[in-house]
Amino acid sequence: MFARLLISDARRTLRCVCQFGKDGMASIEQVKAALAQAAEQSNTTTNQIRATVDGIEQVLTLLRMVAAGTGHPALAESIARAEQSKQRLIEAATTLQGSTQAARQYISVLG
Repeated sequence: MFARLLISDARRTLRCVCQFGKDGMASIEQVKAALAQAAEQSNTTTNQIRATVDGIEQVLTLLRMVAAGTGHPALAESIARAEQSKQRLIEAATTLQGSTQAARQYISVLG
């Protein structure tokens, strides 16, 4: 499903790029519109990442419940890997938010 979203977004972006002037140069308004579209898609993706982080938190809760009272290395590894996944997604969401902010700042620079 995520791959379909990416393909759909890529097609939308391609349509946006193709709408630029015939000489390949975009007007300031077209650039601002493309930046706004990218920022909006970035927000959507950030929200999807946050939902995934919530899902991983649920996985961790289940794993910890199962692991209570046992010291099996496989469960400890499973928990550690889920924690690592969660942390990397949080980092990705934070970085993506920075991208959104930078795009919006550039929109304001363009006026």
